[in-house]
Amino acid sequence: MSREKIWSYEQDKSDFDSFAAVIRKYVGITELTPTIVNEFVKKIVVHAPEKIDGKRFQKVDIVFNFVGEIHFPTEPQPEAKDTEKQEKTA
Repeated sequence: MSREKIWSYEQDKSDFDSFAAVIRKYVGITELTPTIVNEFVKKIVVHAPEKIDGKRFQKVDIVFNFVGEIHFPTEPQPEAKDTEKQEKTA
C-alpha cells in the first residue's frame, strides 16, 4: 500500500472517530442549539433561488465537520397529507 493511501486511510479513520465521538456526545438530545450545530456543521452554502414550474426552489449545501458534504435528494418532496402526519405521530 502506498504512503498516500495509508495517510488517507488514517485521516478517514480519524475523521470517523471524531464524528462518532460528537454523535455519542449528543445521543438523546431534545433541542438543537447553536453549539450543537457548530459541532456538526462546517459551513452552509445557500444558492440563489430559482423558479421551476412557477414554484420557488433554493438549493442549500451543508458541509459537515469530519465527513464533508452529504448529498440529499434534490427533487422536492411531496408534502404529507394531514392524515399521513397523524398516522406517523400516533
